[in-house]
Amino acid sequence: MTKQRRGFNLRSFITFSLVISTIIMSWSGFILYIAPPGRIANWGTWKLMLFTKSEWQALHTIFSYLFFILVVVHLFFVNWRTFLTYFKSRIKSGLNRKWELATAVIVSGMVFTGTLRNWTPFGPVMIFGDKVKEGWADKFETPPAIHMENYSLRQLSIQFDSTDISDLKRTLEEKGIRFRETDTTLKQIAERNATTPASIYQILTSRYGSKNDHIKSESGTGQGYGRYTLETIAKNSGKDVLDLVAILKEKGIEAKPETSLKVIASQLQKSPGEVFRMLTTE
Repeated sequence: MTKQRRGFNLRSFITFSLVISTIIMSWSGFILYIAPPGRIANWGTWKLMLFTKSEWQALHTIFSYLFFILVVVHLFFVNWRTFLTYFKSRIKSGLNRKWELATAVIVSGMVFTGTLRNWTPFGPVMIFGDKVKEGWADKFETPPAIHMENYSLRQLSIQFDSTDISDLKRTLEEKGIRFRETDTTLKQIAERNATTPASIYQILTSRYGSKNDHIKSESGTGQGYGRYTLETIAKNSGKDVLDLVAILKEKGIEAKPETSLKVIASQLQKSPGEVFRMLTTE
């Protein structure tokens, strides 16, 4: 007796897809929690479990949308009769789990508010994540300027003592680097040649050198201040770390010696560079 082939079960498909989406969303969210800042991830060869940061971000975003779509389909198309019946019965009979609902709303509200205001334990969780992110800087090369992977050859020509763009292009072509437009960014050139922006930049610096080893970003704040901690600033400026903590406390910021400028800057609504200058000049 042969088995009768079963038809495609949409309910089972939705259930399996929801489970898979939840796993990928959760895992990619954790990876992004510890991933290095963009200036590191987009500049060098950082990968985790074969994927770059931008690929993890894409996976997290797309599967989040997929999860939302699957939930809508699950509620309003697959189980719409059950959902509608349940909804109507609850309206007629009233909510029988008022305390549970109230507790869920209160707890969610506390987590929401605590996260935005950096209450314990939510604030320390984010600080820990920032410390892990910045820790990658000791293991991977950082660019001379923020988002330098988005620099075009036209912008780079200024850095290399106004070297003609055609010379930069010729140098890259001699190294087997292929590209089309002179204003193509380092990131786009690297992607086209299956390499990294750091490698493209190294080819140019090895021949033309760097006009300025301490390039400032367009905002004038420089790069790298965000990863400084109060301990680092105290050591470099000769100030007492407790004095720095006291300065911040006067401004309503509770900080510790290991707190990064990135965290402090977000609370003061300033750039890390501005916070650095404020602490070293006061």
